[in-house]
Amino acid sequence: MQCVLCGKTAAVNITKALCRECFLKDYESRIRRLIQREKLITSQDRILVAVSGGKDSLSCAQVLHTLGYSIAVLHVDVGVAACTNPRTRNVVERFCEERDIPFYFLSFSEYLGVDMDEFFRKARRPRCATCGMLKRYVFNRFARENGFTKLATGHCADDVARYFLKAWVSGNRESFLWLEKLKPLTPSLHPRVVARIRPLFFSLEQENYAYTKFREIVVAGCTMCSFFLRKDSWTEMLHRIEEVRRDFALAIARTLARQPEKGEANDTFQECRICGEPTSREICAVCRVRERCSPLTPTGRSGRQGGTTQEARQKERGSPP
Repeated sequence: MQCVLCGKTAAVNITKALCRECFLKDYESRIRRLIQREKLITSQDRILVAVSGGKDSLSCAQVLHTLGYSIAVLHVDVGVAACTNPRTRNVVERFCEERDIPFYFLSFSEYLGVDMDEFFRKARRPRCATCGMLKRYVFNRFARENGFTKLATGHCADDVARYFLKAWVSGNRESFLWLEKLKPLTPSLHPRVVARIRPLFFSLEQENYAYTKFREIVVAGCTMCSFFLRKDSWTEMLHRIEEVRRDFALAIARTLARQPEKGEANDTFQECRICGEPTSREICAVCRVRERCSPLTPTGRSGRQGGTTQEARQKERGSPP
């Protein structure tokens, strides 16, 4: 099999047959064009990339760094051994050290002031859903408090397609309304909300995996949602569809990106009475769960102070952002 661009022996055949050099050039060029076309990043932006240690988030950090954007990386310990551990943190920290990227680390437990096992038990929702809720809360708050203007995540076309399938099957109106905002850029709708960008919106998981391999990036992702180990029904459904329609995930992402916002989603925010974060209710979802948990006492911190404690390490020149 030959590369369709240069005629050399192809190394991958995901959307088309490409050699290593042409794949890297094509992958990075597509993301550069997306950033420019959708105005994801301006010269004044300070970008914080949320990195779990998996192939998608590390690909996001690497490609933004390769394209010359000034970024910093945030890695969190979510309090679940299968998701984050010292090895995962070391992988992400070493990645940043080798590229001179500022690195930040914080623990959910210390940041929220509660024991995470108790928090997950009292959240009354699936563990992965709770983790997603916490990440949205912590990433936004940390980015804002540290002066970042954009928060970048490694969500890719497969993630978009899976969310679409969940919304479609569940028939939940709120989920469908949220699809309006599932685009490469989610702008800020409140002074305390940091705009989100998804540079890998039109990239596939297989492409991200190939990118980490060709760039020789060490990956240490979550074993609960690993590219190879994940067995959830939505991923299986997506794979079965793609056996018939190879570009299904990309087609869904492209369709959603073209859809205009109808303004039906609830964009009305108020500030949480406890922590001050934006929420559609008097008390945000994180604080509602935290109020049911005992304060984290060994460090002398209380879980009822808005989650202001954190461990952050950074190597950026000058003062912290």
